[in-house]
Amino acid sequence: MSKFVLDVIEEYNFTLIGISCHSKDYRLCWELNKTLNIELERTEDYQLEKSSFSFYEFIDEDNFLEHFFIANRGDSGFLIPEQKSVDFFLISKGNISDSLTDDFICKINAISVVLTSFNIDPNKLKSKQNLLF
Repeated sequence: MSKFVLDVIEEYNFTLIGISCHSKDYRLCWELNKTLNIELERTEDYQLEKSSFSFYEFIDEDNFLEHFFIANRGDSGFLIPEQKSVDFFLISKGNISDSLTDDFICKINAISVVLTSFNIDPNKLKSKQNLLF
């Protein structure tokens, strides 16, 4: 009897913006909604092993985009341990251009409660599988 091995190759084709901010998730989310003209809404926390991370989402059906906002710090650790300086991640899926990403980063950096935000290549992260949901 022959044995078949299935190799699953995950694709990380989304835009990932890391945000450093000392405000609570709901406060920053309100600012992001106002500044980026999106409507992130709180959903169930993202569960990963023994930790839970606050999670918000917005599905933009008109532009075929999905935006997710997730905390990097959970009950018992980090979602992405190699990015300890990042408090939150903004993940955008769909046909998002580099210019729109740059525009988002510029607008996020202009928010008074944000220390910094920057683009992160998810393919270079060791624990990138934690961002698949």
